[in-house]
Amino acid sequence: MKIGELWNKIKKNWIISAIVTGIVGLVLLLFPGSALLSVCYCIGGLTIALGVIRIVRYFKLEHLYPYFFQSDLVIGLVTVGLGIFMVTSPKAVMSLLPNLFGVLLIGCGIGNILRSVDAKNAGYAKWGVLLGMAIVSIAAGFVILNNPFSALETVVAVVGGCLIYESISDILITFVVNKKVKAIKQIEKASN
Repeated sequence: MKIGELWNKIKKNWIISAIVTGIVGLVLLLFPGSALLSVCYCIGGLTIALGVIRIVRYFKLEHLYPYFFQSDLVIGLVTVGLGIFMVTSPKAVMSLLPNLFGVLLIGCGIGNILRSVDAKNAGYAKWGVLLGMAIVSIAAGFVILNNPFSALETVVAVVGGCLIYESISDILITFVVNKKVKAIKQIEKASN
């Protein structure tokens, strides 16, 4: 596979991911309370469904036991229980979500640091801007983890703003990398 074909697939995934991240961020920023409840109910419902699938698979494939899928029944029951807890006690679950978002921002920021180093290695003159944006993402993640806010909805709104920032950052990085890939494509085309 040529670099151009590979890049087109990667670029499409990055842009879709950035757009989805931006939309999630916008929803969290504008409707923090409703968004949290919806997330809890959706994740709880999906968790219950996954647990039920495990339990059904256990009974449908019991002839394969004790060789395969031995843990499906236990995992299924625990998963259903966790899902029920999420649906019936969303406030307990919601208190954990900001920490998860903080870790997510830190992880994305680290990934963007690596992308900024790649941009530097590819000769992009403004790679420092990308590095700075990555550092801001990491800092935002740490701020959220340290939770200096008193209200959960405020944290969620800040997370939403950070996700919007992360989305914009990812789109900018994609455009920067796209310029370099175009240059590589021209070199590749000239050598053929």
